[in-house]
Amino acid sequence: MDNFTETPYGIVKRLGVIEGWLAPFGRPVRILDFGCGTGEQITFPLAEAGHSVLGLDVHGPSIEQAKRKYVRPNLEFRQAAVEDLKAERETFDAIVCSEVIEHLQEPLDLLRSLHRLLDTDGRLIVTTPNGNGPYEILCSLERRLSRNRAYQIARRAAPVSAGRQAREAGFLNWDSQHVQFFRLGDLERLFLSAGFRVVERRARTFLCGPYVDLFFRWMPFRKTAIRLNAGVADLLPIQFAADWMFLLKKV
Repeated sequence: MDNFTETPYGIVKRLGVIEGWLAPFGRPVRILDFGCGTGEQITFPLAEAGHSVLGLDVHGPSIEQAKRKYVRPNLEFRQAAVEDLKAERETFDAIVCSEVIEHLQEPLDLLRSLHRLLDTDGRLIVTTPNGNGPYEILCSLERRLSRNRAYQIARRAAPVSAGRQAREAGFLNWDSQHVQFFRLGDLERLFLSAGFRVVERRARTFLCGPYVDLFFRWMPFRKTAIRLNAGVADLLPIQFAADWMFLLKKV
C-alpha cells in the first residue's frame, strides 16, 4: 500500500479495508479478484502481501496489460467468466468483487456463482456505489450537461480528463455503464437471496465524481483534503457515502 497515492475515490482506503478483513485468516490465503481490470489497485497489492491471487476479467485488453505489467509466482491473470471457474471446481478462501455488480443486469446470478466458488468459512468482499449517492448524482448531471452545446465548448476549455483518469485508473473497459443503482436495503436483500449475510459494512468516501475531481485537483492542500474526504465518510451515516464496502459470509 506504500506505492499508492490516495484519490477522491478512496483506493488506498479500500485496499486497507480489504486487507483488514483478510487479517483474521492469520495466513496467506487463496483469493479471487473477480472483475480485476488491470490489477493495479487490488490484485497485485494482495499478491505483494503474500496471498495467492487469481485476477479474473472478461475484458481482454485489461488482462493483457495486467499480464505484461505484473508478474509474480503467486499471481495469475485470466480472461474468463465465472462459469469457467465453476466448471473447473475452483474454490477460494476469499473473493473480492469490487465495482462490478452495478454493471450487471442480473447481479444475483453472479453472487450465487461466487457463493459456490467460496469455501465454507470463506469471505466475500463487495464494493459498489451508493445508487443515490454523490458519485451517481454527479455522473448523471455530467451526462445530461454533455448534450448541451455550451457545455461541450466549456468542457474543451477546461477538460475533466484528470477526473476521468482518477475514476478509471486500473481499468481499460471505460465504456461499461452502470445499470444498477442500489440502496442499502436493495443490497442487503440481494446478498441474502444469494446466500450471504452482511458481517460488516464501511463507507468509502463522502464526495467523488467528475466535478469533485476538479475541485480536489485545484485545492492547495489536495492530499489533506482527499484524506479528510475518506475520513468524513466514516463519521456520517453510511447512507450519505458515495460508495460502500461489504464483508459477507455464507448464511
